[in-house]
Amino acid sequence: MNQRKHLTLIAAGSAFLSALPLINVFEEITWAIRAFLVVAAMCGVALLVRSLRAPSWAPSAAMAVAALFGLTWLYPSSQEFIGIIPTPGTIKHFGSLLSTASTEMSEFATPVGDRPGFLFLATLGVAVVALVVDLFAVVLRRPALAGLPMLAIYSVPVTVTTESTNWFPFVLGAVGFLWLLVTDNVDRVRRFGRRFTGDGRDVDLWEPSPLAAAGQRLGAVGVIAAVLLPLIPFAMPAGVIDQLGSGAGGGGGIGPGGKNGKQVSMFALLSGQLNRDKAFDMVKVTNVSNDPNPYYLRFNVLEELTSRGFNQKPITGGKTVGSGLAAPVWDPSVKTTTQKASIEITNDLAIYFLPIYTWPTKLEKVDNNWSFDANTAVVYSSKQTTAKKKYTVEYTRAEISPDDLRKAPAVKENDPALRGTMMAPANKVVTDKVAELTKGKTTQYDKVKAIWEYFSVANGFAYDTSTGADTSGTGIADFLKNKRGYCAQYAAAFGWLLREAKIPSRVAFGFARGGTRQGQTMTLTNFNLHAWTEVYFAGYGWLPFDATPSQSIGGSVSPSYLPSETSDTGDPVDENLRNRPGANPTSSVDPGAVGDPGNNPGDTGGTGVTGDTGSLLATAAVAGGWLLGGLLIVALLLSPALVRGRTRRTRLQSAAAAPKLAPDEAAPGVMVLVGEDHVARSQAHHAWDELVDTMIDYHVPTDDAETPRATVTRLVTKERLRDQAEQGVRLLSTVEEHARYARHPLTGGQLRSAVDDVRTAFAARASRKTRILAVLLPPSVLRRWRATTSQRSSTASLWLGRGWDKLMRAISVRRFVARRADR
Repeated sequence: MNQRKHLTLIAAGSAFLSALPLINVFEEITWAIRAFLVVAAMCGVALLVRSLRAPSWAPSAAMAVAALFGLTWLYPSSQEFIGIIPTPGTIKHFGSLLSTASTEMSEFATPVGDRPGFLFLATLGVAVVALVVDLFAVVLRRPALAGLPMLAIYSVPVTVTTESTNWFPFVLGAVGFLWLLVTDNVDRVRRFGRRFTGDGRDVDLWEPSPLAAAGQRLGAVGVIAAVLLPLIPFAMPAGVIDQLGSGAGGGGGIGPGGKNGKQVSMFALLSGQLNRDKAFDMVKVTNVSNDPNPYYLRFNVLEELTSRGFNQKPITGGKTVGSGLAAPVWDPSVKTTTQKASIEITNDLAIYFLPIYTWPTKLEKVDNNWSFDANTAVVYSSKQTTAKKKYTVEYTRAEISPDDLRKAPAVKENDPALRGTMMAPANKVVTDKVAELTKGKTTQYDKVKAIWEYFSVANGFAYDTSTGADTSGTGIADFLKNKRGYCAQYAAAFGWLLREAKIPSRVAFGFARGGTRQGQTMTLTNFNLHAWTEVYFAGYGWLPFDATPSQSIGGSVSPSYLPSETSDTGDPVDENLRNRPGANPTSSVDPGAVGDPGNNPGDTGGTGVTGDTGSLLATAAVAGGWLLGGLLIVALLLSPALVRGRTRRTRLQSAAAAPKLAPDEAAPGVMVLVGEDHVARSQAHHAWDELVDTMIDYHVPTDDAETPRATVTRLVTKERLRDQAEQGVRLLSTVEEHARYARHPLTGGQLRSAVDDVRTAFAARASRKTRILAVLLPPSVLRRWRATTSQRSSTASLWLGRGWDKLMRAISVRRFVARRADR
């Protein structure tokens, strides 16, 4: 096996070793098996192509194609040809997997399970790293640069893992990189001459070389650094990395107020989960006290309202859960009961807010890494996620009637506890609608109920999870006009209208009821994620109000102070189905209620085209993109043939040009050019160059040191050219000799036909493979391209080397010290 093939194996092995630290990210090794299969296929194809002495770019292209076929086989979309040949549907499926993985990155804690999105992302990443490492190490012979892509995937576990990681895979990754460097440099050292010392003295074979000793020391230092540097993050005190990467915070996010940079929009989280095509278990709730009518499980609220929608305010006043939870303060007339539930979080819900029931009074099995904010009733942490947490929550249930709330005292606008919860951006559509709905209403409860009843099926509102990018209620006017959206938009719009009426409100996030039930245990999935509105009443605190049409929400609950539109104990299967993506049981109630998108150019709730038309346009766009990409690929593959054809035409047209001729008495059949000699020489050289390129294309040996006469003698004797081919090659030789050595060159009137006769003879004797490659991948063109690339690479390397030397001399410490000594 030659050195290039050997280095191909080492590059593939090093790339795979550099990816082994991903073991800390996944629960299983499925990703490693799939990545190994793809890398092995890429390596095998590269070895095969390099054994054929293909051009330098061919192995890289073959590796990319092998990776594509491998990914198609491992992650099929059921639209492939013969199960492995990718189609436009396959690429669209790959994009969907990447999009899913991007969404899940902010939702799940490590280690993650075998999710298709994560598996595809890991396999694709390892394949890309293997391709780039091969390009740097084997093609460009710059193995040090291969460390950059290896470092990129090598450092992933350190940045995404919140817990301690196994150090051994990092050592293997470092060994892989050093293995690559050593293999390449051993090959370079083998080409050196005699061993010598730093002063130029020869070194005997038995004598240790000072340079070799220095190299060994540097290698040892490199090994130690490669092993120890990745361990530095593990040696840091807890929270140091979080502090270094902390952001300004403030936006609605998955982290507590943005203090630790873990910011993901709650609306994006909710939208992404509801629009997934598969249900994943997130929470298991066991009703310990047999609560007959538990409300929604709640984990976060957004209180700040701007013209762009609801955002989360930074949490600053929380206390550790060990110091106790501030119990809600009720009006003495409110009847309450104490309930208890055991909650278990799966690995598919990794957020920094703990799901609890409304009005909690006690938490068990939760350590002091978690804090409780009394103003928002949110339990949060900046160090741990909820993944795999098991705990018990004790909470209060209150029986509040509509009459109780009608008698509630008016809210004080200057109450510091409600600061900012009654402010709304100016919006004429909202102002007019609130004035219309609250006209004649005297109590806060009646105003809230009137606005709540507005978001009903009877008024034309419909539930739809595919309403576009506006998921935070910022397009409030469009939502109120189109009347189509999902729970987050209903909650945000309801809260906005309440604040316009000077009623304190905020948006809460959590889980509705539903899911699979076994006895007292209820399993909640991503389809049960939900958003609703909380309204503040003096003497009662923050009370939940759900404006989303109850017919569309599986497990919808109506509290005692609101009329019930649906049974609270519906069939669990039906409840779960109502939360599935695309479920829209209310959309057929009043189709005319949704505004015509065509009449509203600024509408963010519609697209302005029907679903079928949009699908056709999308299909046409994808087909057009694939057609354009296919044409570009075909043009790229045919570029050598096109260049060769253009060169041949140019040469033969020049050789066949009609000069002014006169018979030559010394050479019968040959004409003497009358006029400028350089034209005849150019014609002869073009014809001879075409002959040489034709020999290269058909694998006929060439020798740049041969004279034209020696070349033609070899072609006639060894290659056995006969008849017209022999006459043609002798004519080309005679003309080229005169063009090189004679004072007056000759030209033959049949130079073009002579070249054609020789090419025909070569093609008749060549194999089918040689003939095909001579047309599609002409070796003469590829050789010329390689020479040009090598020359330019050498020029660039020389230029960079000179620049580096100048830079080193400019910043040399030795020169600086010498200059100070001269002074």
